[in-house]
Amino acid sequence: MKKYETTEERKIYLVTLQGALVNIVLSLLKLIAGIVGHSAAIMADAVHSLSDLMTDFIVLIMVKIGRRPKDSGHDYGHGKFETLATAILGILLLIIGFVIAYRGMRLTVLAFRGLELERPGYIALIAALMSILLKEWAYRFTLKTARKTHSPILVANAWHHRSDSFSSIGTFIGILFAIVLGEKWRVLDPITAVIVSIFILRIACRLIFNAISELLEASLPSEVEDEIMAIAESEEGVSGIHHLMTRRIGKDTAIEMHIRVPGNLTVEQAHDHATNIEKKLKERFGEGTHVGIHVEPLKPAADADPSTQPS
Repeated sequence: MKKYETTEERKIYLVTLQGALVNIVLSLLKLIAGIVGHSAAIMADAVHSLSDLMTDFIVLIMVKIGRRPKDSGHDYGHGKFETLATAILGILLLIIGFVIAYRGMRLTVLAFRGLELERPGYIALIAALMSILLKEWAYRFTLKTARKTHSPILVANAWHHRSDSFSSIGTFIGILFAIVLGEKWRVLDPITAVIVSIFILRIACRLIFNAISELLEASLPSEVEDEIMAIAESEEGVSGIHHLMTRRIGKDTAIEMHIRVPGNLTVEQAHDHATNIEKKLKERFGEGTHVGIHVEPLKPAADADPSTQPS
């Protein structure tokens, strides 16, 4: 039994493990910096990195399931498991965003009411800077692989990396101002955290919406369907493309349509036209694309009256 079923799966595993290593290093670094540097902000950032590590394990498990080939119980494959995992990651991001927003607003209110926020140490500032650089790097190499493998769950995980980077930017600014400008400016730490949480919540909502749309069998965008129609109509002798139905199945696409061909063609000739269209669609949308084509005869006597054609 092979360790990895496909090259794409292997790429996803490797890039996810690479991101997990980054999260382990940052979690330990931030925890130490938070304790030594007396920084509640960097401690909260450490929790964010730990949540990223948890999502890395979700990605590894779900991709293993979602990339399984078709079987008797799943005629269209297991791609929806990957979509489900994307929704789970989006929900986790949503929770993290709300927690960061709540914590930031609470500390802001308490600071304006007279609470003296503790001055963080320089080690916390260094840890925040390291987090920004490493998590942005993790976002970039993860997104690059996600685009190559057409993996929605990997895109979600990439944005999870960037959300941590954004969070660390707020932490860095707050710690920097608290150190350099003095006590009255320490309130900028929680205020910046609230601003960062808005970006995180926006990303989370987009991921959840896209995943739910796919789970509810939403059609592909109209411009993509127009492209599919154009590809089918480019086949010589084929006309009257109708009953087009499209949807996403994880990283793959499902396309079904009816086409009309001259009625005097043999079954083999009509089949060849359908096969040519299928090949063109798979060249455009990937070998994993599910294509279903229903062939209808175009009767010569009815050429001038489309209403008499099969539907």
